[in-house]
Amino acid sequence: MDCRFERNRYRHPIIFIRNNLLGKTYISQIGWSGGCRFTVDRAPIVDRKGNDRKDSFVSFKAALTGYSPLVVLRGGETFTTPEVYMGVVAGDLDEAINEMHTHTRRSVLCADEINSGACLIGAGMGAEHDMSVETSKAFIDQMCEMGAEVFIIDAGWECPPAHPIDWKGYNGINLPNPDRYPNGIGEISDYCHAKGMKFGLWVEIERLGVFSAAYAEHPEWRSRDIFGKQSENFIDLTNSEAFAWAKSELERIVVEYKLDLLRVDYNVLAKDYFAMRDMGSGIKECISFRHIQAVYKLYGELKKKFPHVIFENCASGGARTDLGMMRCFDHTWVSDWQRAPRSVMITNGMTMVLPPERVDRLVSGMNCHEYASFDLHVRNALLGHVSLNVIAPTMLSPNPIQMEFLQHSMEIYKSFIRPILPTAKVFHHTPNTASDGDGTLSILEIASPDGASGALTVCTLMNAEADLFIRPKGIDIERTYEVTFDNTGSTVIVSGYELFSHGVRISIPSALSSELILYRAI
Repeated sequence: MDCRFERNRYRHPIIFIRNNLLGKTYISQIGWSGGCRFTVDRAPIVDRKGNDRKDSFVSFKAALTGYSPLVVLRGGETFTTPEVYMGVVAGDLDEAINEMHTHTRRSVLCADEINSGACLIGAGMGAEHDMSVETSKAFIDQMCEMGAEVFIIDAGWECPPAHPIDWKGYNGINLPNPDRYPNGIGEISDYCHAKGMKFGLWVEIERLGVFSAAYAEHPEWRSRDIFGKQSENFIDLTNSEAFAWAKSELERIVVEYKLDLLRVDYNVLAKDYFAMRDMGSGIKECISFRHIQAVYKLYGELKKKFPHVIFENCASGGARTDLGMMRCFDHTWVSDWQRAPRSVMITNGMTMVLPPERVDRLVSGMNCHEYASFDLHVRNALLGHVSLNVIAPTMLSPNPIQMEFLQHSMEIYKSFIRPILPTAKVFHHTPNTASDGDGTLSILEIASPDGASGALTVCTLMNAEADLFIRPKGIDIERTYEVTFDNTGSTVIVSGYELFSHGVRISIPSALSSELILYRAI
């Protein structure tokens, strides 16, 4: 399995191998944002008659990939490989996943500056909307009413109103467009803070737009491919001047615009960071290794300087979700695909590779409205890190039923789900949503490690309804639980043993709908 080098950049570098005979699950991740590869090999041992012996084995290895040579060491220089994380668990898939989550929380994603447990409810707007000051303030009011705690201005704040979606061309200016923000972007930041909300801003510092001064002044900052063709926008951060500029600009943006959150984007094709150049040894080498090391250094140093600023990772959605990148970030987008049922499958899969509190999921926006019920979109986000979007244009009042449901759901998130998330175990009742049976159901559960409380989301997918019993996996059979069905608001008292033995009955009458079950020990 290859990632990024001559492959799709959206693959998270992880593998699971299940030994059904011995009941073991092997799990491995590569903490690397560049080219890498897992190779799995069955190595049979044959007897004299050519038959496989019982002691045949399967092996796997992890490797970095790119154009050769990957690295040329200069005299006295040292080389440290990216980390590879491996575990063997005598148990099923979720036992392996939860052991990996425990390890990554404790030993990998554990910098003092990181506060992933805060799980503040994000909200924002970008160039798909009118980004005027008046509209921005109206949307801040709307999102504050929903229950949002952070307001983020997404891509487009550098662009003039006549070219609202050309952020590629205006990247690198790093100044709010004066026609869009005549009093500066501080007016929006101050309005957020007056509402009791935090303020965040989108930045893509690793690409230069053609309208930026740095684009014309420093063509040498942009890399060249193996044929000598210069990249259109990609900044080679192995260039010390380019690195210093990027760091200085981000520092200025955080301070000058009073940021509580920095959203880092990265809309770069994988081919761009597999360029070649001489790094000082006299021999050309692939820049990807040193460039990605520079990326980690950039955001690592900034996070140490601004420990109270939330660092949110995104890269055309989820193109850099690996553990190497996530060391520097509080949480990450995992996809820009928000249409059901695929969005539900993405939540199911990405909570296998990252702890759920690290996984951003969106409610509304980005074509969410095209398919599925409103409740499904909300509940698809509830067991991760919630991000909200606009539910009504400024000239209309929000649908009161939708607003009430959002407020209700965000209160559940804040009071019940969020306290569980930073240490939660996660259970994937339908691990292969695309292939289990006819792939019509997704059931996801989080639970506190001590079995005191938990939540399940049940989503019907295409052409499906649900009438079934589900046995929660995070319970303690010695305890008694208060179980709440969110669709009706009904609450029942059930023993842990009964939940373990018989489960709870779920009835969802249509496709692309959902149910939320909450349980709490009493």
